[in-house]
Amino acid sequence: MGTYTRLGSYLLASDLASDPFGAIHRAVVITGSNFDRHALVRTFSEEMFQAGMNTRLSEAGRVVPLLGGARIYGLGYRVESGKAPHVAWDYVPGRSLAQLIEKARQEQIPFGVDHALTVIQGVAQGIVQMQAKGASHGVLSPHSVWVSFEGATQIVDAPYAALAKSMLAKAPTAKRKLAPYLQGPENDALQQDLFALGAVLYELLTFEQLPLGGDFQTLLDKATLKAAQEEAPLPAEIRAFLGRLLLGRQPFATVEAFNTELERVLYDGEYSPTTFNMAFFMHTLFREENDRDALAMKAEQGDNYLAYTAAGETLRSGATRVEHIDGHAAEEANQKNKTLLIGGGLAAVVILGLGYILFGRPKVDPAMQKQLAELQLLKVQIEQQKSDLDAKAKAETEKTAQLQKQLSETKSVEEKARIQKQLDEAQARKLEVERQQRLAEQKLAEQKAAEQKLAEQKKAAETKVAAAPPAPEPPKPQPMQEAQRPAAVPTQVPTPQTAAPQTMAPAVNNDQPARVTSQIAPAFPLRAVQMRWETNLDHFVRLKVFVSEQGHPLKVSVIEGVSGSYGFDEAAIEAANKSSFSPAVRDGKPVRGWTPEIVYKFPKRR
Repeated sequence: MGTYTRLGSYLLASDLASDPFGAIHRAVVITGSNFDRHALVRTFSEEMFQAGMNTRLSEAGRVVPLLGGARIYGLGYRVESGKAPHVAWDYVPGRSLAQLIEKARQEQIPFGVDHALTVIQGVAQGIVQMQAKGASHGVLSPHSVWVSFEGATQIVDAPYAALAKSMLAKAPTAKRKLAPYLQGPENDALQQDLFALGAVLYELLTFEQLPLGGDFQTLLDKATLKAAQEEAPLPAEIRAFLGRLLLGRQPFATVEAFNTELERVLYDGEYSPTTFNMAFFMHTLFREENDRDALAMKAEQGDNYLAYTAAGETLRSGATRVEHIDGHAAEEANQKNKTLLIGGGLAAVVILGLGYILFGRPKVDPAMQKQLAELQLLKVQIEQQKSDLDAKAKAETEKTAQLQKQLSETKSVEEKARIQKQLDEAQARKLEVERQQRLAEQKLAEQKAAEQKLAEQKKAAETKVAAAPPAPEPPKPQPMQEAQRPAAVPTQVPTPQTAAPQTMAPAVNNDQPARVTSQIAPAFPLRAVQMRWETNLDHFVRLKVFVSEQGHPLKVSVIEGVSGSYGFDEAAIEAANKSSFSPAVRDGKPVRGWTPEIVYKFPKRR
């Protein structure tokens, strides 16, 4: 059994990140002496404690409702004051953006413009939503941002950020560490948050903190894409965007104006910011940490937490492991006896169940058949992705060989320098593709193993079906089938144009948002099925899609998702990206724009 530290309702299991305000831990919540769930817990440093956090943390509880349960801030917040104040929220595997920057810098792993824009896109969304609710952040930095191993971002200090800012005068160490991000105008909350956002984006592109009180115009003119290990200057549109954030010239007067310009920078350039690409990067950068976390979490799920129950606390007298507690052997013997009894009962249930299967002639579970088909489809998609990566790797290898040949044949010093630079760039791309290949191979192996296991279960179930064919049943509707029929549960808000009779005169303003024309049903997440997580309940994901002039989905924004890392949000996003759309219309012309809210329903599985 592992060693845990009790903190209020939580057992701290591992330190994941440290920052100017304290630390973030992986923690365990128990029910009785059994594991219930994991959580992330923020503890505060002694400096913040002395500044008054222990007496004022309850103020953060009043901010949580303002966040509206948006996934961008983290979900399930719980604030606990007292002698050791802390904040907890739903567990998401990942690391802080500050850790990402530091590790990528140390290991010299290129961090491209697309990756930087993916991160800043999520962070900006959180800032925009806070400002729209009349709140501001005030101390935004890479320490504020949690990046999941699946590539998504969260601003996890939003509940207590304003409170922490008010304490900086009494916390000089934290203030000094955050100084590069606090150089915005003090009397304008919006401009202060936008300045900090610009400072974070600058750091993502250069892997250098914004200097204090420097000449930012000269700095931007000379800045290069060091994070991507390139000597090229910052792209012109990004440099201009950073200038508006950092220089105070032509500042964005409203969050709407800022958001419009951000989307133009994201989607009008030659970039493709996606969480999918970011997930590849995170799995490459934090492969060891991810594997270590997964093993530790699996062990924590099977631990016996008797020592940390009310009865156990009185027994262990300071011991940190159950094995050290007097009387544990007797308790363990009792547990074994109980296990035998339970095992006998389960065996009886299994025997009765087999008798029912053999003599009751049930049908093979159609849900299992559908799940197997979903696994096979996903495997095909991964195989296609791997094939594309193999072709890309082959092309990069051929290009590298060609450049090496040119380098050996040329005699011009300038030409050699130019070719060598191209060779270095090609080698970096080749290494990135190879990392992606390894990750795709790992995913493919896991997918094949899951498919084989499910196929074996299906085969075993089929052999137990009696010779007589089962009575036919009417087909059940598939998940989201209702959403595909226009007359069923509506998934988008109807516009005045679609509701108006054709006999009416055309409206003066014929603007309309983007709309879904063919909605793909999401697959029920395999992760939730395997973990049997609330499969007896309906789950809903509400999102909106940013659509191009040609009707292609460019970005999916989750408005309200399903808490936990069970894959519902990801399944809904994947389905949205596979759906068909008509573009928004402005002044009678197709333009880029958002759809109204779309609701994806995951019906309970019986």
